[in-house]
Amino acid sequence: MLENSATRRSFLRQTSIAGAGLLAPFALAQQKGAEKEHEKGEKEKDEEKISPAEDLMREHGVLNRILLIYDEHVRVLTEKRPFDGSVLVSAADIVRHFGEEYHEKLEEDYLFPRFRKAGKLVKLVHTLQAQHKAGRDLTAKIRELAGTATPKYVSSDSEKLVDALREFLRMYRPHEAREDTVLFPAF
Repeated sequence: MLENSATRRSFLRQTSIAGAGLLAPFALAQQKGAEKEHEKGEKEKDEEKISPAEDLMREHGVLNRILLIYDEHVRVLTEKRPFDGSVLVSAADIVRHFGEEYHEKLEEDYLFPRFRKAGKLVKLVHTLQAQHKAGRDLTAKIRELAGTATPKYVSSDSEKLVDALREFLRMYRPHEAREDTVLFPAF
């Protein structure tokens, strides 16, 4: 009987270990699923904490990347090196669709009217809105000149393109800085 009890205990111990081994992947998967749900909930909480002004400032990061592309093309064109106009067309399309039709529209529809109504920073808001319009004109010009560009350097069109890129850069860097350091914090 003693031998029978030991065998039974050994059997129970081994089956318990084997059972735990079989159940471990399921328990681990369930734990990972719970952790993912927790992380998702935390991420949603973090996203909820972002203010509209912070969101607009983050969007300036996309526009800054376009300004880097414009900077590089000014350099290439000034050095009279061949370039691919399609890159500038794509960059201008991003400025148009994301910058003008989305980002600037949010500012013009929701942010600027609040400042005007409150009578705060009205002169700055007027300047920023005028710069939006000038930027749209420059984007159209950049897109047009870049779209007709050939990979080879073309003197007159390339000089016009460099001028348009420089004007855009000269205007949008201070524009963005004013929004990030004056307008958005005041919001």
